[in-house]
Amino acid sequence: MSISSPLNATVQADLDLVVDNYCSSVGKKKLMAIDSVEEQMLPTLKKLPTYGAKSLTKGLDQAQIILGDQIYTLRITRAGKLLLTK
Repeated sequence: MSISSPLNATVQADLDLVVDNYCSSVGKKKLMAIDSVEEQMLPTLKKLPTYGAKSLTKGLDQAQIILGDQIYTLRITRAGKLLLTK
């Protein structure tokens, strides 16, 4: 997958972070290049809209998401987890 826009670059950075965090948490080394992971994810990425958490929060740690008449808060924790609360 070629990176051609700031959004793609943000998604790539988030994907790199997820892979690195996962490998660190399970004590494993990466077994394949990130391009291989992207190729495996490509069908999913084409079917669903994909957003980087940092792009949703515009570099901050929180964003509000509106669904109908409800407002939800998306928060990135210090541990790098996502929380969605009402």
